Order: sequence, then structure tokens, then C-alpha cells
Amino acid sequence: MKIEIQILKDTLAKKGYKWDDNLNLIGIRTTIQAPDIFNDLMCVVWKQKEMPKNLIPADIQMWLNKNLYLGANGKTLTLDGNIGPNTQFAIDNYNKTVGKERIRTYSITTDPGTYWLLNPMNKLGTAVLMPAQWENCWAIGFHQNKQDHQALVQVGKVSVYRDGDKDVIAEVSNKTDSGLFGINIHGSSKSGTSTRIGKWSAGCQVFSNWSEKEQFLSICKMYKEDRKNRFTYTLLEEKDLA
Repeated sequence: MKIEIQILKDTLAKKGYKWDDNLNLIGIRTTIQAPDIFNDLMCVVWKQKEMPKNLIPADIQMWLNKNLYLGANGKTLTLDGNIGPNTQFAIDNYNKTVGKERIRTYSITTDPGTYWLLNPMNKLGTAVLMPAQWENCWAIGFHQNKQDHQALVQVGKVSVYRDGDKDVIAEVSNKTDSGLFGINIHGSSKSGTSTRIGKWSAGCQVFSNWSEKEQFLSICKMYKEDRKNRFTYTLLEEKDLA
């Protein structure tokens, strides 16, 4: 599924949701109901900030790396203080995009895994986050207070479906619930890419690849101070796309 910024803008407008001029975190729940598979998307759209003035070359390279600019070799820049072809390539790309919107998309799940669907923690059923725009409901913190697992942790109330039929498909239910449930946006295995959701999600939004989760958080951190560490997450369904 190829996602473009304008498609996301048009879809949010159609739904009556707000588009933030600086940072947008948008999940897309795919139409295909495939059990225990990471087949959803996280889209991040942010406006590229200006590079601080008067940085020395090594600090320029560090800043470009932090802002996800790669060298001509497709790799992060070596912090050698040498403005060679790789660094110049990254600088040129920065100059083309400064003040403009950029996008990254990542493989995630917006649904709980089979384990928790079959073994609900809540007597009402397993949580499935409702599609909506949830304003200021997440903050940068630690998933389950684990100091080695930074994540966006739920700090505001959200609404969920309670799937209690104990089959392997996450479904819309007449049973709904609202509150603080620990619906975090976090990673799965720290090694490689997870292919099965398993126990990684009991309703959380979970990245299949740890490095991509870390990159996602690095973008959020650029706006932590501006947003007073409160982040809005919009969950769409694939059928909503304009």
C-alpha cells in the first residue's frame, strides 16, 4: 500500500479530523483480516525543522543523522568532521526538504495477537482500539515501565471494542469500553523483525521491527518539547482512505 501525504490530508479532512502542521501520527488498519500478522501501517508526517546555525562539521553530520538524512551510499553519516560526498549529499537533501513535510511508513499491528484473543485479560474481552483521532493521549515514556523499552505510553482515555468471542480474528464488537488500558505504541522483539504478533499486543499498536520503532520515536522526540510531551494518534481504516 503506497501512502502519500496528500491522501492522508484528504482522508483526515473527510473524517473531520485535525491535520497538525508539524507532526501527524496516523495508523492504518488494513481491510484484510489475517490473524497474528503485522499487516497494518504507521505513517508519520512531520515538517522538517531548520538546522541550527554555525555547527561544526561533525555536529552537522550528527544533526543530519538525527533528522534521518542518509549519505549517497544510503547509510548514516560517519562523524568524521569531513564534508565529503556522503555528507554533501545529505546536506543537499536537507536543503530540498527544510520547511517541507516528510513522511515515513512502518509495519505495525493495530490489532491484538492471537494469544490474547484466545486468552483475554479482561472478562469483557480483548481490547481493539477504535478508529478515531485520539488527541494528546500518548507521551514518551517506557512500555510497562521497562527502562530499556522506550515507547509512546497511553496517558489519556481512549475507547476500545471488547472482542470476547475467543476466535483468532480481532473484530468490531457491540461491547465497548473507555479508559486508561495501557494501549501503548511500542516495539516487539529487539532482534530482527517479528513475523507473528503473538503476545506482543493485547491491544497495543506494535512495530514489527525494533529499529523502526526507535526511528519513529526519534521523530516524536523532535517535537517532545513543542508538544509538552503529549501526542495525538489518529487510527484510520484502509477503507477510509481518500
